Order: sequence, then C-alpha cells, then structure tokens
Amino acid sequence: MKVPDDIILTIRPKHPRPVKLSDPGSDFSPEELEAIIRKRDADLTDTDLICIFQGVLPAGKYDEAVYFLPLALERICGSDDDGATTLCENLLRWVGEQKSSLEADALHDRLLTFFDDLFAELVSEFTLDGDYPKNGDRATTIVEALNSVPGFDKRGDRLLQTHFGGAKNYEQSAWLIYFWADRLWGRQRNSGYLQTLADDQALLQKAYDAIIAEVTENEKLLTFWDRILTSCGIG
Repeated sequence: MKVPDDIILTIRPKHPRPVKLSDPGSDFSPEELEAIIRKRDADLTDTDLICIFQGVLPAGKYDEAVYFLPLALERICGSDDDGATTLCENLLRWVGEQKSSLEADALHDRLLTFFDDLFAELVSEFTLDGDYPKNGDRATTIVEALNSVPGFDKRGDRLLQTHFGGAKNYEQSAWLIYFWADRLWGRQRNSGYLQTLADDQALLQKAYDAIIAEVTENEKLLTFWDRILTSCGIG
C-alpha cells in the first residue's frame, strides 16, 4: 500500500519542512532535537519519527510535525518490524491528540480512512512468518489504538466486526480467533466486541470448522493452530 497522493498534496503546500522542533512537552534535549532536524528526510530512522510523533509528548508542534506525516505513513505501510509497529501506535495516538488541527487541514477523517485501508490490506491473507502471522503486530496495534484512544469511538471494534464478523472463509476465521486469543493473553482489553465473542458459540464453531478444514494437511499450520485453539478452549 502506498500513501495516497491526496494526503501528500494536502500537507506539502501548506506545511514546509520546519527549521526546528519546538518540543512542546519538554521531553527532549536540545541535542536530540537538533540531531533529528539536521537529517535529510531519507536519513530519518523509525526512532526519529517516533520522537516526532510521540503520542502526547511529540518532539514538534503540529505545524512542525505534520510535514513528516507522509514519511511516517510510508514507513508503517512498508515494514512489519518493531520500529514500524511502535511508530504506528504513536502515530495513531498523535492523530487522536491533534484532532482539531488535523480537521482544520481536512486530514483527520482522511487519516482514519487510511488506517482502515491499511488494516484491510494487512489482514487480506493469513500466512505465518515463523511462529506468528505476517502483519500481525501492525494489525493488532491498529485495533488496540483505535479502541483505546477516546476520540476514535471504538473504531477498532468496527474493523473487527466488519472484516471478521462473518467468518466467511479461512482468512477471516483465522484472524478472528487470533484476535480473540490476543485478548485472552492480556492484550486487546479495550475491545468490547472481543469481550462478547465468547457468547457467540455458533460463530466460534464456524471459525473453528473453517480453520480445521484448511490446515489438516499442513503440519506447520496444525502445530500453530493447536497452540492457539487450545489456549482459547476451542475444539
């Protein structure tokens, strides 16, 4: 997924590259701020961008940070490593904190749509990368942030129900059970949808049947799902 052109074209004419980062929360040293702002855009690391968009304590004011938004969105589109996942979480919290300024630039709703679209792409298939599903960290981070930031009005639950609530195929069923297991393991505690899933035994059985039908002949998947299903008490 690429960053939509309309987001870039909305930001760049109005918000040029800042010459400084003002540290409105007084959370950084002058040396840290100078080191970040002196770098070329291409040389900024995930850690630099996390500092710029650091939740409620960003390194820059809105007018300074928003210039770097397309670059941050590009990073979270292209990588599932820990840096990109942490950046994704901080960026969503920053969007929640900067709602009024983003609305003034006609960006707030557009960014929420961007995260909806990114989530849809991340969960379009369910494949293992080692012992975990590919894209799992970013997908779970998006849902958790959209459910925990008050201004998003439990948008994460709407994503879960929209994409997985029917358990129509293996992919939907796999992600549904994976997210439910994630809650049972102590994450996704802000999800009302996952909390009530235990009462929908018909949906859980449908998801279980779809998973078993898909993985019976695949030893790696069988091992993975035996662990997940057992932890959930399904089967």
